[in-house]
Amino acid sequence: MQCGSISRVSEQHSHPAFSTGEMNLGMRSISGSLCSVLSLTILVSQSCGLQQLMADKETIVKILSSGKLIQCSAAMDILLLMDGSYSIGKGSFERSKHFAAKLCDILDINPDRVRIGVIQFSSKPKVEFGLETYPTRQETKEAIKKIFFRGGGTEIGTAVKYVLHKGFHGGRQGVLKVIVILTDGKSQDNATVPLRFAKNSGMTVFAVGVKHPGWKELASLASMPSEMHVFYAAHYNDAVNGLYTTLTQSTVCSDVHPACKVVSRFCQRTTVNAEKKYLGSHICWKGNIDGLKGHGKPMATFCPSYSWKRTYSQIQTRCIRTLCPDPCDSGPCRNGGTCVSETVDEYSCLCPLGYGGDKHCIPAGIMDCSVNLMFLVDGSWNMGLEGFLQAKAFIKRLLRSIMSSSARLLVGFAQYSDNVCIEIGLGQYSDFNHLLKAIDGISFNGGKTFTGKALQYVAENGFSEDSRTNVPHVLVVFSNSKSHDSVLLAAQHTKEKEIFILSIGKKHIKNQLNHIAGDSQLAFAYNEPQELYSKVLELRTKICGFNMPGCFSKSLDLVFTVDASCQVGRQNFRQIKGFVRSIVSHFDIDRDLTQVAMVIYSNKPRTLFNLDSFDSEGKIKRAISSGPFLDGSAHTGKALKYILENTLSIKKGARPGIHKVVVVITNGQSSDDLVPNAEKLRRNGITVIALGMVDTQATALLRVAGSHRLVIPVRSYEDFKHYEVKLVRKICEDPA
Repeated sequence: MQCGSISRVSEQHSHPAFSTGEMNLGMRSISGSLCSVLSLTILVSQSCGLQQLMADKETIVKILSSGKLIQCSAAMDILLLMDGSYSIGKGSFERSKHFAAKLCDILDINPDRVRIGVIQFSSKPKVEFGLETYPTRQETKEAIKKIFFRGGGTEIGTAVKYVLHKGFHGGRQGVLKVIVILTDGKSQDNATVPLRFAKNSGMTVFAVGVKHPGWKELASLASMPSEMHVFYAAHYNDAVNGLYTTLTQSTVCSDVHPACKVVSRFCQRTTVNAEKKYLGSHICWKGNIDGLKGHGKPMATFCPSYSWKRTYSQIQTRCIRTLCPDPCDSGPCRNGGTCVSETVDEYSCLCPLGYGGDKHCIPAGIMDCSVNLMFLVDGSWNMGLEGFLQAKAFIKRLLRSIMSSSARLLVGFAQYSDNVCIEIGLGQYSDFNHLLKAIDGISFNGGKTFTGKALQYVAENGFSEDSRTNVPHVLVVFSNSKSHDSVLLAAQHTKEKEIFILSIGKKHIKNQLNHIAGDSQLAFAYNEPQELYSKVLELRTKICGFNMPGCFSKSLDLVFTVDASCQVGRQNFRQIKGFVRSIVSHFDIDRDLTQVAMVIYSNKPRTLFNLDSFDSEGKIKRAISSGPFLDGSAHTGKALKYILENTLSIKKGARPGIHKVVVVITNGQSSDDLVPNAEKLRRNGITVIALGMVDTQATALLRVAGSHRLVIPVRSYEDFKHYEVKLVRKICEDPA
């Protein structure tokens, strides 16, 4: 319901049309009280907007950020009616599509939960896709992007009648029906009667203003109260927040974070109208002038003259929004890291060079990068003095990215050609600056290239018996020239000594680098020095990764199966999602290395994402965060059957011949018999790890895993974080 007074201000212009920029300039004549709140407007621009929220700047920022963090999971059919008329225009139609995509981001799009369909209307409606067409959020967003502008008149009534006659394409019985109309509100036909029928039949109608909306017209389209059903598409985060708030207030979206609250603030909305005014007539010529084609002789006559008058109507109403805490408000990222909010209580940090640790941005040397590191550098004539100096400069740059005053790293340096010379013994320099000076002082020797002999020598003599045996031995081989002897057997001998090898060199010896490292993921080839320096972070990760729990540089298909039933509970489910996000950080997410899938279940299983859905850690973490709590009872047996027949199928991204691990996280109680399906997984060579509450039936987790070795009992959901390393090590164990 709209309230408050309406004031009118007008301007006259001699041109017939105006742009958005002109509109903003014209609006500066609106009362000073409006423009005095410029710093509080939702718009980013410096002029007064078509909708303003009367609140302090901090509240407005909170509302906008909350619009990015909230999620709604409910059984609901949503039909978007998108105005594709000429009065909207192609540019504003694209902005409507952007709002529609943002709306998808907060909805749990799934055949069992939210379904979305789109109808574009102008002179007549056109179904772009039905409710059952796209079962996932990503597919729906891609389909929205591909919709093209059609043009025509604006007949909202005809579009609503079409929905009433044809129904919701692919809709379901017994679920809430929602119509979201994206338009400027100015219909060329009567929409009142069909919309009344729609509302009386139980449909909820939202009206989202596009371009220069008529707020009174939008209010007449929407369900009551209008302040909870009318929004502005240009402020998409605010509009999405408002729509979500309305659905939560009607208990449709029940999965609301307990830290979020609903607030009500006054809103000022402005309607812009352009009226043509007749000014009189002036003498003009008509007919055939200067030989131009035409009929009849030129003649003088009177032509009408017009001007345009703009009018602005302000309406004061209320905006009901959801306010959620932002996990980045406390500035949790240290050392210049940039905080990125993932959900209401989860975040990640983008760390600068030399820092890491996901959420902490601690110096790289303070991280668990405790290794014995030996560099073996080609000092042959083929390498050349310039290449040797480039290698030393790069090694110093790499060490700076790894080391800090508290680093637990022992470093050595060997040069080889015909012979091998250990220039710096492992751990010879405890002071970092002294180590760098010693590297600077190493002279180029020259000679022929015998990489195989050098590998064997370092394997026997580079890592002395008194060097630390409880940390990995890592050898970094730097060469630009082909070896005169075989490197394959020498590299194998080195690895048998439990020494990890990384190789660096020019691209023309790529095959040799692969033979040295034994894995293309551990071989780094380059053409130009700049190309090499871009690999510093990746090399640092590989070197430190040898001492971290995780399956770095290993191929693995990993499936998390998470109990989202009432036995676990909503708050505990959130903690489990945070735990799974942390586990993902321990793996090389790549099409050729580790692939991750996640299935949640209660009465029936549901795929959050498949093994081939994402190829980056960030995308996987965001998908985990969006996983909804399902409630209901736990049917673990049904979930295990679903994983074997669906999730671990080749069609869903599983790779033949690759080790497969299923991690089941549950409270242990299942409403069905899980033993047969757990045994089927194990008979197919799949490792099943069970993690759950220690106070549940003692045999419940054992029935899932089939072995005490693969059971991890946890005392409470708060203690999950203490079992992170233990779980990662079990995942990465070689299959028995």
